[in-house]
Amino acid sequence: MKDRREILFESLLILLSTIFSLVCGSILAMLILLSVYTGPNFLLGLSATKYQSLIENHLFLSWLTILGEGLALLFIWLFNNFLFKVKVFFLNKKFFRALAIGSPVIIFIGINLYVYLSKKSAISFFDFFTAASVSLLVGIFEEYAARGMIIGKLEESTAKNFSFFVTVIISAIFFSALHLINLFSASLEITSVQIIYTSALGILFGLVYLVTKNLTVTIISHTLIDFIAFMADPKAIFGLGHPTVNLIDFVFNLTILIIFFAYAKLFLKKINLKKLQKNWN
Repeated sequence: MKDRREILFESLLILLSTIFSLVCGSILAMLILLSVYTGPNFLLGLSATKYQSLIENHLFLSWLTILGEGLALLFIWLFNNFLFKVKVFFLNKKFFRALAIGSPVIIFIGINLYVYLSKKSAISFFDFFTAASVSLLVGIFEEYAARGMIIGKLEESTAKNFSFFVTVIISAIFFSALHLINLFSASLEITSVQIIYTSALGILFGLVYLVTKNLTVTIISHTLIDFIAFMADPKAIFGLGHPTVNLIDFVFNLTILIIFFAYAKLFLKKINLKKLQKNWN
């Protein structure tokens, strides 16, 4: 029987494995595409000028992002399949209950849709394809790791080391911590807002998966949020552009975080926790 420290340590290993999967997926995708674009001896003959032109090539960046996310998903699945062995639940009869519990996500979907419609900018078919592909891959990857693996790991011990609410919070912290990697391509202010934003979503999605063991709903919601955001700003797919944030952004996202925090707390107080515990044992 594992104690609290062991469970937390294994959860930390999952976080590090997830980050490792992201980094290695991006590196391997870069190597594969460079060999495709410039030949198998690209490391010897690739000039700085040629490399610069490639990373500024829209088509190259699109395939790099798609392939990188796909490989990251493969890596984290391999980690789980051979090392962590956490059972992840994708679909069951609680699909519509999961939709109902996660219905507050409409706040983020609505905001992104408003931004997209207000821009009224045309988007090419390939940008549409890239946005859809990357959104789906990111949705599956992050939900599989942050909800499926982490919550599964925290709940796999029959000793019940953590309350359900603490499990949701730890999962949300894990999810927001993944986005610290954005500090390499974005400012501290923008990353800070993303951390608050993802913490709020992490609490909501964590609650949905904890109560229903239905990852499909969180994947769909996550994918839809990212897809609309990428449609509104295709450059955001590659971490490009110059987004700005202000005090209103901080206050709004912090308010949503507090609301979702209270929502999860109140929801878990009203349901049958013994029945929920039995569902995970």
